[in-house]
Amino acid sequence: MMPLVAVAHGSRDPRSARAVAAALDTVRAENPGLDVRLAFLDLNTPSVGRILDALAADGHRQVTVVPLLLGSAFHARVDLPALLREARLRNPRLEVLCSPILGDDERLVAAARELITASGVSVDDPSIGVAVCAVGSRRPEANRATELVVPRIVAGTAWTRASVCFATSAEPSVGSALDALSRSGASVLVLAPWMLAPGLLWDRACAAAESVPYVRVAATLADHDALARVIVARYTEAVNGTRVSRAA
Repeated sequence: MMPLVAVAHGSRDPRSARAVAAALDTVRAENPGLDVRLAFLDLNTPSVGRILDALAADGHRQVTVVPLLLGSAFHARVDLPALLREARLRNPRLEVLCSPILGDDERLVAAARELITASGVSVDDPSIGVAVCAVGSRRPEANRATELVVPRIVAGTAWTRASVCFATSAEPSVGSALDALSRSGASVLVLAPWMLAPGLLWDRACAAAESVPYVRVAATLADHDALARVIVARYTEAVNGTRVSRAA
C-alpha cells in the first residue's frame, strides 16, 4: 500500500501538531496497514523533505502527499509544490503524487455545522448568529472561497444571520463581524473556526470575541472524525488517479 504523507502547515503552538497527529491516529485506526506519516511545511518537524527522503531510503517508489490545507493560498500554490520538486530531484526514483487540498469538502462543511451545535445551540433557533472564522489571506480569491463556505455551513438550519470573518488583517475582523451580527438581531452568537486545529491565530480570534456578550465558541475541525475521512478520501483519489498532480 502506498504511504500517505499528510502535510500540515505547522505552528509554534504545540496544540496544533497534537490535534493533527490525533486525526492521523484515527486514519491509522480506520485503515490498518496504511503507512501514515506526518510532515510540516514550517515551524515544526519533521519537514516534508525529510519524510520523503526517509521513504525513498526505505525503498519506496511511490508516495502520496495530502496537503492538510483548507485554502488555496501561498503554501498550497507555491511552497508545497516547490518542496515536492526538490525532493523529487534528490530522489529521482521516487514518484510523488499530490492530492488536492482538503478545501471546502462537504464533509468538513457538515462537521463545522455539527461542531457549532455542539457548542450548545439548536439548528432550529433563528436567534443564533454564526461568525465563521478563517485565518485570512492576502489573496482576495482565497478569502472569497471562505466566504462562500458560510451559507453552506448554515444550510438546512434556522440560522439566517451568518458572516465570514478573519483572524489576521483581512476584513471583516472577528470583532466587527460579531458586532454586525448582534446589531442584526442575533441574541446568541457562535464563533466557529474554519480552521483545522487550535493555535495562536485561533486564540487571537477567541480573544477578540471576549468583549462581545453572549458568544459561544465552537471547536476546530480536528475535533471531528470527518477530518480523518476527508484525508483518506484525498489519498484514495490520488492513488486511483482521479484527482492528482505529480511532482516534476
